[in-house]
Amino acid sequence: MPTLRSLLALAVLAAGAAPALSAEDIVARWQRADAACALPASPLSDQACEDRNRYADALRRQGWCESRATTAYDHWGWQRCAPAATARAMPRRRVRPHA
Repeated sequence: MPTLRSLLALAVLAAGAAPALSAEDIVARWQRADAACALPASPLSDQACEDRNRYADALRRQGWCESRATTAYDHWGWQRCAPAATARAMPRRRVRPHA
């Protein structure tokens, strides 16, 4: 019977072996999560909103920016951004002064 330690080790190995997703795959996942996040409040929609934020962070790290809608009926999307735009798109972190 496997021990808890061996199961944890197997889980860590399996997580490290997962192939990296392409930006296009992450965009598709973001779109699905965005649609589910718009559903009425529920545990499913709450999880979808969290997933959407996680996918957005992953896209920003890969150099993608949210594109603005061009019409009232257009959906915001994602596009590769210029290096300067990527630096601006990263969320700012508050630095606490040392006490």
